[in-house]
Amino acid sequence: MKVIGAMQTPGGDWRVEVVRHPSGSRWYRLIHHDNVVDYLTIRRVTELLAQAGVDMSDLVEIAGPAARAG
Repeated sequence: MKVIGAMQTPGGDWRVEVVRHPSGSRWYRLIHHDNVVDYLTIRRVTELLAQAGVDMSDLVEIAGPAARAG
């Protein structure tokens, strides 16, 4: 599995990663501090963030090596 992109809130409390499996399938990973939820659709990511009071438009893209950390 490889992280191919990531976004996070400006303070870094919430992070969304796009993960690609060697088979080519993709899903989203949501990270909040030590909590990690894998195999999400973008719709589910949006729902979970909204429940936490975070709007997707608040996320900023992370470029380069930081996008692959984790």
